[in-house]
Amino acid sequence: MELEEDHVIFGERLAEASGKIIRERFNKNRLVQYKDDGSPVTSADKDAETVMRDMIMVEYPNHGILGEENKSWQIGSEYLWVLDPIDGTKNFASGFYNFGTLIALVIGGRFALGIINQPVLNQCWIGVAGRGTLFNGDLTETRECSELGEAWMCSTTPNMFRGSKENGYKKLSSNVKHSIFGSDCIGYAMLSCGQIDIVCEAQLKPWDFAAHIPIIEGSGGMITDWSGKKLTLESSGEVLAAGSEELHKQAVLALA
Repeated sequence: MELEEDHVIFGERLAEASGKIIRERFNKNRLVQYKDDGSPVTSADKDAETVMRDMIMVEYPNHGILGEENKSWQIGSEYLWVLDPIDGTKNFASGFYNFGTLIALVIGGRFALGIINQPVLNQCWIGVAGRGTLFNGDLTETRECSELGEAWMCSTTPNMFRGSKENGYKKLSSNVKHSIFGSDCIGYAMLSCGQIDIVCEAQLKPWDFAAHIPIIEGSGGMITDWSGKKLTLESSGEVLAAGSEELHKQAVLALA
């Protein structure tokens, strides 16, 4: 089971179709509903995921789908599409640009394809395992930062760090140069382009991180859980990404 070029092209089609819906709704409908877990959702979230699911079921009826807004479909399939129609719904609903659509294809448990699409700004990152990462068609590369004390780090919100995770995060944040919040998926995109050095987050679901793995690794970075173990669809949700193996090692030690 290998990733084919048709899969990559189809992933781009998913980004285009969902992006059309998101662009049309941006800054035009502030109606927000709340799910049982208290997280926000808009009609754009639901409709963008629906259009992607419908496309997958037609093009690849034997593939599985794991998405944030709808029930899973054939998740035992060797080919599994993992979808987050709008990562950063609060930012989207507020008119901020730090949000994006996350699309991943997992093949036999391997994170083979990852896409971060910011449709309003026409920014798209595509990571393919073993090939590298492209930002709007150009190869990306993480920047050189080998010292934790010189690193710029971002996270979505400090509220995601609770209990022992809060203690670990505080130790890490006290050792970096700057900490930035409010990034959502765009933080990982910025890391892949060499604009920041570390992303540290907790309480993530598979659709929150699956797309980032090929993108970060393809640009020369490293992404694991907080203990340095490879991420899987069953991971507990603590994610640490860094621009280099050495910087990642220092961050893991700081979190311990």
